[in-house]
Amino acid sequence: MTSGVREERRLVTCMFVDVVGSTELTMTFGAERLKHELGKAFAEISRTIALHGGTVEKYVGDAIYALFGAPIAHEDDSLRALRAAEAVRDWCAAGAAGHPFAIRIGVETGEAVIDLEAAEHTKQQMSVGPVVNTAARLQQRADPGEILVGPAVRSATEGSVELEPLPDAQLKGIGTMQVWRLVRVGGAARPSLPFVGRDAELGLLGHAFERARKGRSVLAVVSGPPGQGKTRLVQEFIAQHQDVHLIPTRCRPADETGVFAPVREILGVTTLDRLAEQVGRMCADDIECERVVAGLAESAGIGSSGSLASLPAAEREDEIVQAWRRYLAMLGADRLVVLAIDDIHWADESLVRLVDRITLGGPRVLVIATARPEFATAAGIRPSGDRFFIELEGLEPDEARHLAEIAGRGDDLVVARAEGNPLFLVELARAQVGRADLPLTLQGALGARLDELPADDRVLLSVAAVAGERFNAGDAAFLAGSDVTTTARSLARLVDLHFLDEAKHGLRFHHGLIRETAYGRLLTAERMRAHARFARGRVHPEDAETLAYHWWAALRPPDAEWVWSDDPSLGDMRREAFRANLAAARNHAEHAAMERAVELGERALALATDDPDRAAAHRAIAAAYRSVLRMDEAWDHLKRAAALFRSGPVPAEVYVELGEALGWFGAFKTRPAEGEALAVFESGTAAARGDPTTLARVLLARARYAIAMSQPARAQYLDEAVDAAEAARDPSLMRGALLLKANFVMGQGRLDEAAPLLEEVRRSPGHVDGLERLGLLMVSATYHYTVGDMRAHAADVEELLTVAEPMGPHNRTHAWQNATEMYLARGSWAEIVDVAQRTAKLIVEERSSAFCLMASLVLQAGAAAHALAGRRDDALSLLRLIDETTDRDKAHRKAMPRALIGLDPAIDPEDQWEWYEELDKAVAAVALRRPDDALAAADRMAAGAQTSPPYLAFIDSVREVVAELRGGPPATYDALRKVGYVGWIDLLRHRAQPADS
Repeated sequence: MTSGVREERRLVTCMFVDVVGSTELTMTFGAERLKHELGKAFAEISRTIALHGGTVEKYVGDAIYALFGAPIAHEDDSLRALRAAEAVRDWCAAGAAGHPFAIRIGVETGEAVIDLEAAEHTKQQMSVGPVVNTAARLQQRADPGEILVGPAVRSATEGSVELEPLPDAQLKGIGTMQVWRLVRVGGAARPSLPFVGRDAELGLLGHAFERARKGRSVLAVVSGPPGQGKTRLVQEFIAQHQDVHLIPTRCRPADETGVFAPVREILGVTTLDRLAEQVGRMCADDIECERVVAGLAESAGIGSSGSLASLPAAEREDEIVQAWRRYLAMLGADRLVVLAIDDIHWADESLVRLVDRITLGGPRVLVIATARPEFATAAGIRPSGDRFFIELEGLEPDEARHLAEIAGRGDDLVVARAEGNPLFLVELARAQVGRADLPLTLQGALGARLDELPADDRVLLSVAAVAGERFNAGDAAFLAGSDVTTTARSLARLVDLHFLDEAKHGLRFHHGLIRETAYGRLLTAERMRAHARFARGRVHPEDAETLAYHWWAALRPPDAEWVWSDDPSLGDMRREAFRANLAAARNHAEHAAMERAVELGERALALATDDPDRAAAHRAIAAAYRSVLRMDEAWDHLKRAAALFRSGPVPAEVYVELGEALGWFGAFKTRPAEGEALAVFESGTAAARGDPTTLARVLLARARYAIAMSQPARAQYLDEAVDAAEAARDPSLMRGALLLKANFVMGQGRLDEAAPLLEEVRRSPGHVDGLERLGLLMVSATYHYTVGDMRAHAADVEELLTVAEPMGPHNRTHAWQNATEMYLARGSWAEIVDVAQRTAKLIVEERSSAFCLMASLVLQAGAAAHALAGRRDDALSLLRLIDETTDRDKAHRKAMPRALIGLDPAIDPEDQWEWYEELDKAVAAVALRRPDDALAAADRMAAGAQTSPPYLAFIDSVREVVAELRGGPPATYDALRKVGYVGWIDLLRHRAQPADS
């Protein structure tokens, strides 16, 4: 295979040496002698540069331009350049051979385009790049006898040279830059971290393993800089524990593989059918199987459950976490599951949160993750006794030498220069034997190793890197323009040399940095054209995520403007790229991967060529923000989408999305004006005429908004929504409309209307999944509690607890709240305390979950139970946790328990509250012996629309207690006993002892 590539992007070090004083010496020496002296000086300077591995590209007047890093890269080109500069400076300062000149030098490292043909032969015009100009500007700024270096050289040589910082310099055409003066090469050695043997780290992993084996969920994070041996340590540990269910995966940057790739690799499937089949083999309960599959599919981006998609982000995440916990428990039924995640610092935030929550109170599992040092702090992993953070430092000298000898070269220079970094040791030991100087950075080591390869092999690595970290021989042959057989032989040779590793279904780069180094050597135009060819020739048309990656790499602005300026196919490519990025954005939005979805949507927007495409991109971005309830941003992008339909009507679907966004009115920081909202519904209703399903969605959204905003026409809108859902013949829409109406009429006190609505929902045809079942049971339980049918309420609660048990924390607290109402009616205070403590534990352990009004009501009841038993501190502890919920009426929730322990309720007794909050207010007033406030609360309850037996019993009992407090006969509480609400009798009998707040 012949490469045909004669230009590369390289990391090089540029050095300009200016001979100072030649103009003045012309008058003293004359032109002929001056030319002779300059020739001698240039020859000596050039010889010194070559001695240190540099190449003189050209002479510019009285200056010499030299390059280190081309045509052959060395591990320490920046240091070589400074050694050469120091030697030239010392030679001039000594005045050897009687020369009359001084010099000034500028040195900087950076990326340049290298003409390999020129570098090997003519040595002229072989480099182009900003670093060349920077080095030249540094030389111009230097004083005679001075060597100035830029920040990249300083970083690459830190610890090996002594530099003096100078004030920031303003360089013409470049801007402000930090500058240092070279004092000498060989400054104070960089302090090294203490070497720590790997036996200790293996021991810590062994301790983690034993805790997991005994039933704990354990996370061990092995962190360290690139090349420190994190992956190798984990591999060695796992090799010592064969009797486990090992699941390995490796994370890569999201724009290369998409955020779902690691999750799919863990599952080992890429389709919903295969996932369902896999789970079905382990799970006998169909309902449980369905929940697990739905949650796993959602997290892997291979399927979307309608019930999950309708949930707010926090609740959806709860369901996903619970699905993973059940799945891992199934896998670990007979042996310990060990999940090995390499490079978790590249993982999407959703995967990191999933790992955090799975391993905090989850099933028996050991997760071992490798990460960069900054991960442990940035990721927000919560500490516990089952969390192990193992930071790797350099190997001990004996261990380092042994590793280097195994790799091929264990001499003192390799061991000393590598400072114990295992990858440095290995790469140095594999480098050409006999090199005196050693790399200072991993990039230098890998660049030097690449240059030891034949040109064709080096080019093959670079073009294969276009495919990604993983590829096969067909991919590489396609990109290289060669036949598969020849390419496969070359790839096998690269595997033997440890540039590549064999992997399932192909090959992978031995280390991500090898891929990055090889990929970075391709010229921009060459790389972009290769991505376009690969997208069209090697990627499956339905693989939107991979297509989006390659098309964006091929067409990203601003380089696309000049790379494709004369290509007639640019328009077709942009359309393909737009469709791929839009599809990938929508997929990520459906699975609440908001940040990646927004990024892909913004890319689609940049690639769009007309207003309808731009509108589609804005809608995808809006869907991404809506998935995490960032409604201000979602609303903004939906409005932009609507505005782009200038030449025609706005599609009805856009109005549906605007209307459904308005339904989450509590998620807006700045809520749209009511007039604007009404205009959306009016236009949406008109646009949806003729499409029954779309019209029903618009009208249902309008009804939700009207009820939330207490609009006068809300009842009419609700009836119209029910009628529209019926006309659409969509069972799911119909159930949603009927449940909305049932809630509404119950709030209006029309309990007789709620029962048939609930019965109609129960008879509704079509599949009802677990979450929809949960919603129905919650409304049913509320109905039965309100009418005082405690037997039916208990049946609802029992089923609710069963349905919610395998679900996430948020939904479990919904069921627990209904159970708490039942326990309160019965006066089962021990059960109330138990549920409250479980809720408090969930809130503490699952801080990434959102806990709403339901959780605060459980905590309120628990605090009341503690207050009745005189446990003041326990009650206050639960009240403080109410602040951790999203309940907007936290003061209301705290009022009654505060009064029960003798504290002021911290509320205005004259404020008008909901009826159940007025009851809390009445109990608080009774506990504090304030009959007037209690009677006022009872009167406000009586003025309401509620007429159910429990409601009336509450009013009668409060009035009895008021009479008792005013000197009348003791209250009998017969009304409450009759309806079975005996727990409330305990609350109304309690009298608090005054306490300081």
